Amino acid sequence: MRLIHTAARQQRRTPARTLIRQLRRFLASRAYRRVIQTPARTLIKRLTLAAWLACIFLHVPASASQATGKLNGTVTYQSKQQSLPLAGVEVIIRSPVLPDGLTSVITGERGEFQLGGLVAGNYTITVELEGFKPLSQTVIIRPDATTSVSLVMELARTISEEVVIEAGATTINTIESSQQTEISQRQITYAPLVSEKFQDTLPLVPGVVRGPDGLINIKGARSNLSALLVNNANATDPVTGESGISLPIDAVQSVEVLSSPYLAEYGKLAGGVTQVETKAGGDKWRASFNNFMPRLRRRQDPLTGDTAIVGIESFTPRLRVSGPLVKQRLILAQTFQYRFVRTKVDVLPDPQEPPVKVDARGEIERDTQLESFDSFTELGYRINDKHELTATLSLFPQNHRFVNLSAFNPPLVTPNLRQRGFQLGLNERAFLTANLVLNSLLTIRTFDIEIFPNGHRPMIFTPEVNTGSFYNRQNRKTDRIELLETLSYQPSMRHFFKFGLNAAHTKFDGFHHSSSVHILRADGTLSQLIEFVGDPYVERDTTEITLFAQDKWMVHRRVTFDVGLRYDHETIADEHLLAPRYGFVIMPTRDARTAIRGGVGLFWGKMPLSVGAFDQLQQRVVTLFGADGRTPLGPARRFTHVIGAGRPRTPYNVAWNIEVDRELTPQLTLRLGYAQREGRRELIINPFDDPRDGTRGVLQLSNGGRSHYKEFQVIARYRFGEASNIFASYTRSAATGDLNAFNEFFGNFQNPIIRPNEVSRLNFDAPSRLLVWGSVDLPWKITVFPVLDVHDGFPYSHIDENRNFIGPRNRAGRFPLFVALDMQIIKRFQVRVRGKLYNLHAGVKLFNLTNHFNPRDVQNNINSLTFGRFHNSVGTLLRGSFNIDF
Repeated sequence: MRLIHTAARQQRRTPARTLIRQLRRFLASRAYRRVIQTPARTLIKRLTLAAWLACIFLHVPASASQATGKLNGTVTYQSKQQSLPLAGVEVIIRSPVLPDGLTSVITGERGEFQLGGLVAGNYTITVELEGFKPLSQTVIIRPDATTSVSLVMELARTISEEVVIEAGATTINTIESSQQTEISQRQITYAPLVSEKFQDTLPLVPGVVRGPDGLINIKGARSNLSALLVNNANATDPVTGESGISLPIDAVQSVEVLSSPYLAEYGKLAGGVTQVETKAGGDKWRASFNNFMPRLRRRQDPLTGDTAIVGIESFTPRLRVSGPLVKQRLILAQTFQYRFVRTKVDVLPDPQEPPVKVDARGEIERDTQLESFDSFTELGYRINDKHELTATLSLFPQNHRFVNLSAFNPPLVTPNLRQRGFQLGLNERAFLTANLVLNSLLTIRTFDIEIFPNGHRPMIFTPEVNTGSFYNRQNRKTDRIELLETLSYQPSMRHFFKFGLNAAHTKFDGFHHSSSVHILRADGTLSQLIEFVGDPYVERDTTEITLFAQDKWMVHRRVTFDVGLRYDHETIADEHLLAPRYGFVIMPTRDARTAIRGGVGLFWGKMPLSVGAFDQLQQRVVTLFGADGRTPLGPARRFTHVIGAGRPRTPYNVAWNIEVDRELTPQLTLRLGYAQREGRRELIINPFDDPRDGTRGVLQLSNGGRSHYKEFQVIARYRFGEASNIFASYTRSAATGDLNAFNEFFGNFQNPIIRPNEVSRLNFDAPSRLLVWGSVDLPWKITVFPVLDVHDGFPYSHIDENRNFIGPRNRAGRFPLFVALDMQIIKRFQVRVRGKLYNLHAGVKLFNLTNHFNPRDVQNNINSLTFGRFHNSVGTLLRGSFNIDF
């Protein structure tokens, strides 16, 4: 008889009489009557104050991962003659302490399963297999310990002992409605990451593209519209909305991208959520030392053609130490990463500067230079079985010289960035009952940014190459304090509720000054002069309140719904916003090898502080000149900053998707999916002339922007061996919208030239993309991790010598087809020194192995002598790596 595996759930109800009794007493009390008579605004203030006081008196910490334990087990059937392992059985693990209430794992060939990174608490393990009696068992996971269970299934009825068990292993996720992709610690270790940052792993996800500006775009959304969470704490820059934290790569446990986050706990986003979980320490002292050998820099003398070694190209050592300060009580994990990286860029010669030569300094004028020191400290304290405290401290100072160096922006015309900051997190997790968990997070953050030029000359735009010094200088300090309280409640196996309150206050102040900008024609005469007037000092603050409630509802053992509602309010737009969410997972077949998932949701975006400070920024004064470059064409126009409707409104988008996952064989899984996102009320900038006064103009900030994204995906995963996987995907997409997005002109690195807005292809639109990557274990402990990325080139526009667009924007053409084959090869071996065993990893990274021409710059000025020429392709790069674990 053939037994077919199904992913089943069994309802188990937990009494809640005590909770109901306490609720009735409160409803009958005088305190409740006083509460319901309190105005809503006062009530919110009191709730926020009460949460803050609770945090202070309980020493509530915030933001980090917990000391975790492991779960190992086996699923077997005991016959009369022997014990038979059950392979390919789905084991459901449930607990309120899990982020989504439950997770699952598949048993291996010998019926074994294991799961790590489990926060201490009570877990319920459920297994149901057709022909067997359902089995449910409760276990307690303790921090820094391994819990083992043995699950022995019993036959549901009399069956012949000559039974053939073919419960094939399924790799289909039958729980989550959101489209999610996780990059594991193993993949982070073996993937060829050019900058050794967790952000480098994101383009491994279909639908995630690194745009021409180097920023990450998720599901057709601009980089500042997506959310970044580090251990559930907001890690974006409150002023611009961009990523605002750097972490040592060795401190990262996993990186997960939720492309369609239908759970109500996720908000302030348009594209998706990137969740980063860090590694906690263990019950044994461990250390690792990586990449401690500097890489020398080879440069070619432009006069003689000889190649010489001129200094250091990069030095990126990493150190991690973790272990118990007090056994099973106080755990420390400390990670450091220093980076000194010079990147050569093919720069066209600056006519105002002498030719660049190789000298004792090593030709730094053709390199961008990044120096950073990232430190991440985690201290976990286990008070008892029901209370855990964790403190984290992240430091991320960096100096970045010659930012945005390109073929047409020589070193002296580029800006520099200096960043300082820290993020302190305190976290408490309290297990109130077996099915009720309260999690409290407090985050304190300071983020300082300074952007400054390389000189004091005016910035000059010409058809050939830009000269002078960068026109803008910023020096700002941002402080943010944030509280997040979440309550997880699982009354039965069919429902998992999660409620949350989030309160945050952010403020920034600083100096924002711009100098003059000159636009020259091809003959060298002055075409336009842009000057800036007004007070250079800016400041803004905002207070945010969020409430959410969600339920993962298992209607049937093959049907799961995610239902939630989110409320947001912040003081810049001063709107009361509700966002309903709905997601589903359906298993239409009994073999649990097919899953249909999808959903629809309303997502309210961020309101960066820079938007709130728009009317404080300096104003432009534009003067146009005749053909001689000296005679003005009328009076200068001063552009007044105006906010449409008097106050900016919060942008939003409506997104939906549907996908079908099918396990074709135990090794091969296929996914077909379609997603669509409609952005509305997006913040755009538009210049207008005042027809009544030739000396005045208007630079308007409005919510008139829209965007549209749609994609179709085919993804295949082939699994072989114990840890070898190959992923292949093809994505067909289209990203269009308004091009004058606010951050395009008022982000960290600002653009002084603003032309009328248009609707067209977005700058990062790549209609066709083929992505193949994976990890393959070879004999002799060798692992190969190839990444093949092939996609259409990004669109670009044509401009004239006056910097006006010729024809529709982003419709002049595309960059050549992008093809990059990267690879890392690692050999693992062990060395015994004085009786102690050390694990060593030695490897090599190869980038653009085929040396394909992938230019990053194009001469799009029709008045240039080199019009239409592409520049700045990176050839084949070779990097070594060497790691020691002890």
